[in-house]
Amino acid sequence: MLMTSLIRLTLGIKDHRVVCVTHADNELRVELDAKKNRRLPCSICARRVYPKDRLKARRWRHVSLWGIAVFLYYRPRRVNCPEHGVRVEEIPWSIGKKPVSFPLITVVAFWARLLPWDQVARLYNVSWNTVRSAVDAAVSYGRQREPYQGVRLIGIDEISRRRGHTYHTNVYDLERRRLIWSGAHRDKDSLRRFFQWWGAQRTAAIEGVCCDMWQSYIDVIHEYCGHAVIVFDKFHIIRHLMDAVDQVRKMEAKALAETTPELLKNTRYMWLKNPWNLTDLQKTRLTDLLQMNLKIVKAYLLKELFRKLWQYHRKRWAAKYLKRWFWWATHSRIKPLRDFAWMLRRHEEGILAYFELRIDNGLVEAMNNNAKSISHRARGYRSEHVYSLALIHSLGKLDLPQTKHRFW
Repeated sequence: MLMTSLIRLTLGIKDHRVVCVTHADNELRVELDAKKNRRLPCSICARRVYPKDRLKARRWRHVSLWGIAVFLYYRPRRVNCPEHGVRVEEIPWSIGKKPVSFPLITVVAFWARLLPWDQVARLYNVSWNTVRSAVDAAVSYGRQREPYQGVRLIGIDEISRRRGHTYHTNVYDLERRRLIWSGAHRDKDSLRRFFQWWGAQRTAAIEGVCCDMWQSYIDVIHEYCGHAVIVFDKFHIIRHLMDAVDQVRKMEAKALAETTPELLKNTRYMWLKNPWNLTDLQKTRLTDLLQMNLKIVKAYLLKELFRKLWQYHRKRWAAKYLKRWFWWATHSRIKPLRDFAWMLRRHEEGILAYFELRIDNGLVEAMNNNAKSISHRARGYRSEHVYSLALIHSLGKLDLPQTKHRFW
């Protein structure tokens, strides 16, 4: 097959022809031109109009051939569209003013979902900035074709980007299991940016929002999405309970340090684990400790009783049990558990909303782990924008640009 035929195959061109292909300075130079007497499509409405004039020559980086860099050269033509006036023609191998070809964007963006960007750059003999530009173009392409219609349930959570309490706010579609937005920080302004980008029409379709008990998130949700049901994530609630139980263990271990310092040594995870996950040795030791009159024993029993809350199917019965557990905790004379119980009372409405929608952020936590792996394989990202771009590209389930030829 001739080289010109290969170029036409990979570009999928019909209104243009390959003038010549030359090899110089370890690169293939492909010169293209529009076919004579052809009407060319407007770049806005795709209406075909006869060309008016030409612009200066432009260059696009194309997919390498056998390790040899390939560059496309073409002088774009302008058309006089009756509806939009004088416009540049729609170039089939280009997206906007990106200096990389449509097929190269697709193939680089495909591998950027699986590999670190610097490895993709070495694989296709391009710069890291070219990979970033390709991913940016692919995300823009996918979002233009994704209306995000029918999103009813969303989950909001933060993820640590690097040390020093540097966070990113992520918003997930809980039904389709995808990331729909990612932005820097975990304050009110970060979540406001999401709702402003999301728009009033799509916000009105949201029926439920699952998040933790972070007040900044709650305030913004009430501001933009007051009609939606706020469900506080049960995994975050359990995490607060675990912290309270562990705090009781520390307090009691400190109190017993002078008399019996070995009594609670190496028992941290024994109190926090689920009973069916304990080892045989831990079961034996826990059985002995449960016979003693210790505060940590009372805290452990209250923790296990709290687990029963999530087994109810009706909100009314769950509210009744939560009220009973609240009395047990507040009368336990254990300060960490009393504080936890009063925190539940302040957020009782959002906790009981779980029994209406039955949504939680378990999926969000799993996807947050995927987001962390994306950061780890790249050894981190310097820019907040690039980090958000990488997350949306890998976890957003956006469509990639379609090409005439498959390169992988």
